[in-house]
Amino acid sequence: MNLQRAVFAIGLAIGIGACGYRSDRAVSDSSAKDPSSPAYKAGEAAHKIAKETEKIAKKAGEKLKQGAREASAGWKKSAQEDKEKRREQP
Repeated sequence: MNLQRAVFAIGLAIGIGACGYRSDRAVSDSSAKDPSSPAYKAGEAAHKIAKETEKIAKKAGEKLKQGAREASAGWKKSAQEDKEKRREQP
């Protein structure tokens, strides 16, 4: 019985907290949509920087992947050459 009450109290607290959060959020959303506000401009700039960073990171990732492929190919070639040298030696 006490467990049921505790679960109910926790659920009630989360529900009330969520309702309060939404009403505060609705007020801040209306002021955040003003294109002339400094916060809006900062958000736009941050978004542009994030997109540019994403493109740069993608290119860097592709270069790293290509480098890893080349390193793997070199490793395999060297291993094959070592095997051939061992076979040639009596």
